[in-house]
Amino acid sequence: MPASYAAVGASKFADLLRFPPEGSTPYEETLQLGSGQDRFIAASSLLMTWGAQRGAGLAVVDIERGPNDTYLGPEFDDQGRPLSVGEREEQFGPDGEPYLVAGSSATLRSADGTERRILVVYTINQERVVGFAWGTQDDAGVVGEQRFTVEFRDDGTVWAVARGFLTAPKNGLLGLKARATTKDAIESVRAQIRALAPGGAVVTDARESNASESTGSGGE
Repeated sequence: MPASYAAVGASKFADLLRFPPEGSTPYEETLQLGSGQDRFIAASSLLMTWGAQRGAGLAVVDIERGPNDTYLGPEFDDQGRPLSVGEREEQFGPDGEPYLVAGSSATLRSADGTERRILVVYTINQERVVGFAWGTQDDAGVVGEQRFTVEFRDDGTVWAVARGFLTAPKNGLLGLKARATTKDAIESVRAQIRALAPGGAVVTDARESNASESTGSGGE
């Protein structure tokens, strides 16, 4: 299951914005979706059945389930050491569509026909946090890893959170064009988390590094 970038699993780390993979632009976007357990369940189910991508106008095609039913993606302890593989529980959305699982791959096709092949590198299934991360499998644009979660916070509010790191393509894109390509990718992320909100909403509390900096360092 090859990926087109080296730091597979790095989007798991909370200090990603301060310490991104070398040469990448990290970002984080958050959006309040509402409040209450019902909203959390509905948004989680939508997210885990490709609803954010489809709601943002991306077609999700050529879906291939992971080859190993027990694969959960990279897991690390507090010191960054890899952990052993755990068990996976199959889940389904309200329409019977199975939740996406780690090790699956798919093609995301935009309205203009542009296609990107992506790999689900891990999933998250906690009591108050549900989500997944994908990584790029081709180099047809920016490459890197993007994590999407729905969080049910202690104050009862429900939030969509996206964070990741992106590197401009290495096919001659430099300067303004490379930065514009990265910004377009982050705008697509914003559209995807907006798709999880009932009726749509304006993204708030956005934290994006300065895309003009190749290392993309940022604060939390």
